[in-house]
Amino acid sequence: MLDTETNQELPIDEALAALKTPPHSIEAEQSVLGGLMLDNEAWDKVGHVLTSEDFYNPAHRKLYLCIQVLAQEMKPFDPVTVAEELDRKGELQDAGGVIYLTELVESIPSVANMDAYAEIVRERAVLRRLISASQRIADSAYRPEGKKADDIVEMAEREMFNISESREKEGGPIGARELLKKAVEKIDELYKTTGAITGITTGFKDLDEMTSGFQRSDMIVVAARPSMGKCIVAGSRVLDPETGKLVLIDDIVRNKEGVLLSLGDDFRLLPASPSAFVDDGMKPVFKVRTALGRTIETTLTHPFLSADGWKPLGELSVGDCVAVPRVLPVFGRETLPEYQLKTLAYFIGDGGTTQSSLRFTNKDESVLADFESAISGFESVKCTRIDNGTRTPSIRVSSDNEQVQSARESFASQLSQQMAQKHLTGEQLAEALGVAKSTVSHWKNAISTPDSSIVPALCKALDVEESALFGEGVPAASWLGKNSVATWLEQQDLLNKLAYEKELPEIVYQLEKSDLALFLRHLFTCDGSAFVQGNGQCRISYASSSPELIRGIQHLLIRFGINAKIRAKANNYENAQTPWELEILSQSGIQTFIDEIGIFSKEERVDAVRTALSAKQSHDNSDTLPESVCDYILGLKGERSWPEIFAAAGKVCPDGYNPHLVGASRRGISRTRAALLAELFHDDYLRNLSESDVYWDEIVSIESMGNKQVYDLTVDKTHNFVAEDFCVHNTTFSMNLVENALLASEKCVVVFSLEMPAEQLMMRSLSSLGRIDQGKVRTGKLEDEDWPKLSNAVKSLKEKKLFIDDTAGISPQEMRTRLRRIRREHGEIGLVMIDYLQLMKIPGFTEGRTNEISEISRSIKAMAKEFEAPIIALSQLNRSLEQRPNKRPVNSDLRESGAIEQDADVIMFIYRDEVYNPDTEHKGVAEIIIGKQRNGPIGSVRLAFIGRFTRFENLAPEAYGNFDDD
Repeated sequence: MLDTETNQELPIDEALAALKTPPHSIEAEQSVLGGLMLDNEAWDKVGHVLTSEDFYNPAHRKLYLCIQVLAQEMKPFDPVTVAEELDRKGELQDAGGVIYLTELVESIPSVANMDAYAEIVRERAVLRRLISASQRIADSAYRPEGKKADDIVEMAEREMFNISESREKEGGPIGARELLKKAVEKIDELYKTTGAITGITTGFKDLDEMTSGFQRSDMIVVAARPSMGKCIVAGSRVLDPETGKLVLIDDIVRNKEGVLLSLGDDFRLLPASPSAFVDDGMKPVFKVRTALGRTIETTLTHPFLSADGWKPLGELSVGDCVAVPRVLPVFGRETLPEYQLKTLAYFIGDGGTTQSSLRFTNKDESVLADFESAISGFESVKCTRIDNGTRTPSIRVSSDNEQVQSARESFASQLSQQMAQKHLTGEQLAEALGVAKSTVSHWKNAISTPDSSIVPALCKALDVEESALFGEGVPAASWLGKNSVATWLEQQDLLNKLAYEKELPEIVYQLEKSDLALFLRHLFTCDGSAFVQGNGQCRISYASSSPELIRGIQHLLIRFGINAKIRAKANNYENAQTPWELEILSQSGIQTFIDEIGIFSKEERVDAVRTALSAKQSHDNSDTLPESVCDYILGLKGERSWPEIFAAAGKVCPDGYNPHLVGASRRGISRTRAALLAELFHDDYLRNLSESDVYWDEIVSIESMGNKQVYDLTVDKTHNFVAEDFCVHNTTFSMNLVENALLASEKCVVVFSLEMPAEQLMMRSLSSLGRIDQGKVRTGKLEDEDWPKLSNAVKSLKEKKLFIDDTAGISPQEMRTRLRRIRREHGEIGLVMIDYLQLMKIPGFTEGRTNEISEISRSIKAMAKEFEAPIIALSQLNRSLEQRPNKRPVNSDLRESGAIEQDADVIMFIYRDEVYNPDTEHKGVAEIIIGKQRNGPIGSVRLAFIGRFTRFENLAPEAYGNFDDD
């Protein structure tokens, strides 16, 4: 490597050093310092541009810092005064001495070029900072020391942002002359503006009048209660796909964790975890009952998946079909010994647990023998036949006193031997265990045995294993008033339960598949039936006076993919419990039951059903797709004939092929036919429907149940979950604001959707702008008149600068970086929307969630100022407002309200009376309450809410007279 000054070859070490010298310009630094000491007024040109750290030479840093101090103190800073100040601090020699100061002044090329010299110094300083930051980033990447890659990326972005921010920082205060000029120009601009809107229009006339539109640099908070009443009642059960357990939604919300099943866009169930847990207090709820007998209690605003997409219960009627799981492919991991599984099934079915002794009644000898065999697995019990010839035979289960006494005597003998070997007296052992001396005496004489809670201490005192004292186990020698079977049934919550009070124990839901099949096989032995009717129809059913038991069996069958219907049977006896019956509906369901479960002791009847099924043509009239799918298929068919469609797919069309899509013969399409049509049309939507995990069940009743405690869960991406064997759902106003701003401006509009996927958000916008039912947009089942609307909506958005970022848990730093990139590549930003503030995170923040939200809020306000654009941040409200008679929110209802309320320029709340009062006369109306406006009035405006279009619109003026302010 050559030295540029001497033109000589440098040694290798010096060459490497030269290569690594950070960027700098000594000449530019000298020119800046010399020019300042020569012309003190030049400070106004560079004082806000440079800091002492921008200088590479340490001597120059001291000189500049000294000049800065003198300038701030309004003192001259020529070579003499600077030298004197440096000498006073003892830094004159470090800064080069008096001679060097004089040389700086004499060597300045031109004071007129001070701006250019300062810019060179600043540019080199930025390059050095980039090198330094890059080295820190590289070091972190080479030696992460426990840091995650995302943390290092976050650190890298922060480092680069700090450098970028320092370059764009504008200096200090602005003089009155300049401010007056800007103010007059702004007033003139406003004067020339037609109308009252001085910012970004909201699209709503009355709201624009109150706010004059959204102003630059404003932080606008839009708040509402989570889910706005879309809740299910306390006590509803949610299936845990990992354990098979049915978990109360109350517990999931209380513990703020859980796993559940959710329905994807392909109509298949998948595991998911809630991201938000909502306690929504007391609300009016309604019980929905379907043709299958499934029931769930929800608020009117809670959506169900209907044939036309997700719809709130308030928009559904008796006769509408909703999606319920047709299969819940979930089995637990728990196992039980075969004798316990059988005993459990038999006592649930035909067992008596309310008498002085347990009884099992059945007329089938093979069943009675199997029952006795199962009971033999328990310790110290015996079975006694009760058969007087006139009644159905019974078996009484009681303690085997002889076995108990034998086991006690064995324990007494072993205890005495161990005490003798350890040279322990009865008094010593009693003192060690904290019991009476007479108690030990009773043990040694086989009168009683230790309570199970004392056994561990006894074994420790004697230094022996439990088996050395109790060869047949502790229960075999115990008598506590209950035999071992009764004790076990009590643990399963089945003891002392009448027939109509019986429910499936929790353990049953957590059984692995083979154990669950064995349990059901013996449960159906008691009250189940299988037979072929005179007309050749096959039936498998189960009867019980317990609706909860029937409901539990229905759920367990769904796990095998078997759909069964529950119905109440006629009751001919006064004051008797209503009899309930469960019946498996379809051929495929019956076949699955026969193949995977069966019925013990009724094998001949089951075989008869199997034989009858094999002679029938396979069909399933119950598990069909909604009739509206016919319209979708007709849209795919168009004007082509069926032979043409079959030929195009390389198939031969059957003679007279008619899928019954129109006319009097029109009916729901079977899954098999939907699969064929999906193949013919190469259509994924039909294919997904044919392979889906849902059954389309008809609503048969909607009944008011009064006010009850309700809860909700938020599930990211899919926004639904399975509860009580129903598929139930969990940003409308804010997106309408975005749409209106987008159509009225050519600037960039950016949406950060932390909860809803970008594609789903765009589909909502198309529904809103095109005034198309969102269910039709989501499923693609548009009618002829909808296509032009969709085309116009697409056209209105296509050329607009709309950007949607659906990154979950984004940090303010990441958000700022992405906004900078958009501004750099696409131009000025007109509006930003964040959905929602409480889902943002700051990586590594450890000072509590409230402080984190405060920091996020401040960051959002800083971004609004930096980009000179209004930022709309959605925020949640505390549930405290649910406890008030007047549910209209106020500023203090904001969740983590302190910093948010302080930072916000405008706070708006959304209130819909029908959410809390289903019978209100103000249905379809929303109040937008302005709780804070830094530069304007507060108050409220009312808008029309059109749910099927997910759209708010201006309300007709005459409608205002119908309201009474609360």
